[in-house]
Amino acid sequence: MVKVNVKHKENKVISLTMKGHADFAEEGQDLVCAGASSIVVGMMNALGEMAPETCDFLMKKGHVEILVKKVCDHNQILLEALIYQLKTLQETYSQYITIIEQEV
Repeated sequence: MVKVNVKHKENKVISLTMKGHADFAEEGQDLVCAGASSIVVGMMNALGEMAPETCDFLMKKGHVEILVKKVCDHNQILLEALIYQLKTLQETYSQYITIIEQEV
């Protein structure tokens, strides 16, 4: 299962971690993993272009982290859009992806 953990502080996204594999299908054929990965990597690219130097990124097989160094309007809009996209994926494939949001 893909597990997404989103941390908020004072209603602002401060981190997003995604790890695991959906196991919806064989590796290379897994639409849920491909969809989640595409959403996250695309948004990391957008954050790098539209809000440079405000986030740190870590990406390795089966694990992605986005850490907010400096909260700004641009990164918050993009991160909220990222969460909405992942929630849309979860609506259809809830047994393969779960999203946990917490206030810290």
